[in-house]
Amino acid sequence: MKKSILLVLFTMVFVSCSQKADLSQIGFINGYWQISKVTDLDGNKKEYPINEVYDFFEIKNNSGFHKKVTWQPDGTFLVNDLQENVKITIVNEEVMLDFSSKYGKHSENLESVSKDEMVLVSKDQIRFIYKKVDVKSE
Repeated sequence: MKKSILLVLFTMVFVSCSQKADLSQIGFINGYWQISKVTDLDGNKKEYPINEVYDFFEIKNNSGFHKKVTWQPDGTFLVNDLQENVKITIVNEEVMLDFSSKYGKHSENLESVSKDEMVLVSKDQIRFIYKKVDVKSE
């Protein structure tokens, strides 16, 4: 019983102390990202050390778009017409990215974002960890 209470208290402290993304950080989303790791609730993880496909985000005034682009050895990108519209919303004090296209809709929680890393969490609690890419140095 005491262990259960301690575990609950520890979890509450940990969750309350963890940083959440806020609207002032939205500008960090803009640019090129590569997925580096995916983790699920069971602790399973998959690492992506090298990726030819980048995620490009452009957000202004809490809306914009997301595209998949393929980096080419000459430093250019192959780009197609497929893109998702992105709208930033706040739900239960969490920053959400609402994606929509003619193929469907989904939302992901913006757990954190900085100039170097972004973490998105799906409704199934799958964590997508992205690393920012400096396309000038590629």
